[in-house]
Amino acid sequence: MGSCRAPFKPTVCAVAAALFLVAPATGHAASSDDPFEPFNRSMYGLHRGLDQFIFGPAARAYKAVVPKPIRKGIRNVIDNLKEPAIAFNDLLQAHPVRAGKTTGRFLLNSTAGIGGLMDIAYNVGIPHHENGFGATAGRWGVTPGPYLFIPFIGPSNFRDLLGQAADIATDPLGWIHVGQLRGEVFYARPVLDGLDLRAESDAQLKAIDDMSADPYASLRSLFEQNRAVQIQEAITGMPGEATPTLDDLQDPGASPAAPVPAAPGPAQSTPNQASPSAEIDRHVGELLARPLRLVSGVALEPVRAG
Repeated sequence: MGSCRAPFKPTVCAVAAALFLVAPATGHAASSDDPFEPFNRSMYGLHRGLDQFIFGPAARAYKAVVPKPIRKGIRNVIDNLKEPAIAFNDLLQAHPVRAGKTTGRFLLNSTAGIGGLMDIAYNVGIPHHENGFGATAGRWGVTPGPYLFIPFIGPSNFRDLLGQAADIATDPLGWIHVGQLRGEVFYARPVLDGLDLRAESDAQLKAIDDMSADPYASLRSLFEQNRAVQIQEAITGMPGEATPTLDDLQDPGASPAAPVPAAPGPAQSTPNQASPSAEIDRHVGELLARPLRLVSGVALEPVRAG
């Protein structure tokens, strides 16, 4: 992105690149939040095995051969190509102001940023954010369903898996013909995206494997915590709190620590008036909710923050 990058923030694609050594999948019964745990652990073991011999070496070779400025430019172009779909989902989530900023970011980087090679928008205060149909479904109250771990995709759930299918179907890059290179361009982006994310997150992912008593459960916990922050961001239209880091990660395989009394926080003041952008979002949200009520026959409302 710009001259500064956010701290380690795993996404679905980043965790999909988290492929380590093969781990046994037996000896773990299904839990309430992971009813397909035996199957998921088997897929996780397969995922790690593939990384040991294919994806891990490929990502490290990519990082060693391609200079950092070029990798950064490729990352900027990949992020820029995502912006139209992100703006569309911002609008579907009833955040027109945010959608306008995303659109402005895309136009600025596509022109002054030379097709997205440079993240000019970041430097003027419009950072990149991830979004998709899975987050849009979560914003309107669709529950995630069972946790899934799928090779080449990584941690997911039923809602996000369907959302990813919708993201692919509506990707404008799949509709564009560049001479005879329609398929090559469409598939090259996720390959480069995965290589770059796998290379950049290598140290953090190894730390999870070394620090955790159960890396599978820790990755699941990190994915769910990170996804909860992203869904809350889709609900409010505002950047969420810092994504859980390795220090904040709850290790499900570790013995429980003694509870620490929470320090009293400062008194919270209630604003007398909502910001103009929040008011615009509220009115758009009401407009979007009306057809949903007609289709469902019930008073369907979007999920509220808090």
